[in-house]
Amino acid sequence: MKSAFAAVVAAHLAGVNAAPIETSDASESSATSSASTFSLGQIQNDAFAPIDGPSAMIRAHMKYAGKLPDSLTNAIEINPTLNERFHMFLPQEEDKQTGSAVAYPAPWYDTEYVVPVKIGTPPQVTYLNLDTGSSDFWAFTTDTYQPTVFGQVLYDPEASNTSHRLNGQSWSIRYGDGAYAAGIVYKDRVRVGGASVDDQAVQSAIQVSSSISQDSFSSGIIGMARTNGNTVRPDPQKTFLENVLPSLEDRVFTSNLQKGRPGNYDFGYINKTQYTGDIHYLDARKNSTFWHIDVPGYQVGKNGTQQNTTWNSIVDTGTTLLLVPSSIVNAYYTQVSGAGWDMFTGMIIFPCESDLPDFYFTIGPHKGRVPGSYINYGNVDPTYCFGGIQSSEGIPFAVMGDVLLKAQFVVFDSGENRVGFANKPVVE
Repeated sequence: MKSAFAAVVAAHLAGVNAAPIETSDASESSATSSASTFSLGQIQNDAFAPIDGPSAMIRAHMKYAGKLPDSLTNAIEINPTLNERFHMFLPQEEDKQTGSAVAYPAPWYDTEYVVPVKIGTPPQVTYLNLDTGSSDFWAFTTDTYQPTVFGQVLYDPEASNTSHRLNGQSWSIRYGDGAYAAGIVYKDRVRVGGASVDDQAVQSAIQVSSSISQDSFSSGIIGMARTNGNTVRPDPQKTFLENVLPSLEDRVFTSNLQKGRPGNYDFGYINKTQYTGDIHYLDARKNSTFWHIDVPGYQVGKNGTQQNTTWNSIVDTGTTLLLVPSSIVNAYYTQVSGAGWDMFTGMIIFPCESDLPDFYFTIGPHKGRVPGSYINYGNVDPTYCFGGIQSSEGIPFAVMGDVLLKAQFVVFDSGENRVGFANKPVVE
C-alpha cells in the first residue's frame, strides 16, 4: 500500500496530471532598559482563522516561483471555489506578454500575530507583522484610499513633526493571489520595542486591493529580509533591520513563535531561557535577499533513519506551510496511514484520525523536532485534514514556514551571516 502511494505522490510532484485593538502605549511589550537590547512580544488575533491549505500553497508558489505546478493548476481548473478566486493563474493562450517576476513579501493575513510599533513624533501606535521573508516597511496611512480602510490603525504623516516625504519615490507590490498594494514614501522616526530609528523609510499604502483591506487586524508589515529586496523605486530603501543593527549590543534577533498563543522576538541578545540544548548554526547565502541556508539532512519519526541529503531553504516567518523537496514529502507521508494526493485541492491530505510522525531537520548532531501535531494544518472536511508539509516543487528553494518555526528557537545572526536553531519546550 505504501509503495503504491509513493508512486502516485512521486508522479504528481513531478508534475504529472492525475486524479478593534487598544492603541495606548500600554499595549506595547516591555523592553530592556538599554536600547541596545530589547524584547518584542506579539499580540494575538483572537478572531483569527487560518487560511485554507490550497490558498497557502498557491500563494507560496506565486510568491517565490511566479507560476504554479501542474498539480495546483489542475486543482484550480476542477475546483469551482479555487477557480473563482485564482482563475487568473490558469494558462491563457492569448497571453503573450513578457515581464520579470519579483520576490513578493508573504501575505500578512496568513499570520496570527502582530507587534506594536510607534511611528512619528509624537508617537502613533500601529500594529504590524514582522516578516523575515520580505524587505518592505509599509503601513496603512491617512493617504490610503478611504473606501479600502476597514478598521486598520492609520499612521498620519501630517501629524508627525519628524515626517518628511521622499519626493519622486514610490513602491508597488503584487501578491501571489493577485492582491496588490502601492503608494508613496516618507521618512520618519520609528520605535520598535526599546530601539528607535530616526530616519526610517515608511512606505505609505495609497492603494490596496479589497482582499488586503479585509484584514483589519494588521495595519502593515515590517520586512526583516535583506535590503536588496526592498521595492521602493527608483532608490531602494534600507530595511528597519539594517538601520537598527548598529545600535544593537549583538547584531542578532531571535524568533520564538508559539503554537496557538503569542510568541516574541528579541533584538540584540539571545535569551538562554527560551531554548534547550545548544544552538546549531548554518551559514546564510551572502547574495540572497532571504535568510537562505543549506540544511544537511532530515529524519521522519523518532526512530527513523537520518537521511544525509542536503536541501536548500529560506527561513520565512511570513509563510505558514513547511514546503520541502518532493523526496522528503514522499518519505514523510508514506508513514501516514491513509494519506494521499487530492486532485480537488492540489495537496496531500490524510484522515484526521491518523497518527502523524514527528519531523526532524538535522544539522550535525542537532535534530530539530517538529511535533506531528504541528503538521496537521486543519480540516478539509470533517474526515480529512491538510498536511502542513507540502512540496516545494517549482520553487527554487524549500521554505521553512511557521509549521516548523513554531517548534524551534531561531537566531537570525546578521553579524556572522548565519541562522541558528535550537529545540525548545512546545505545546502539543
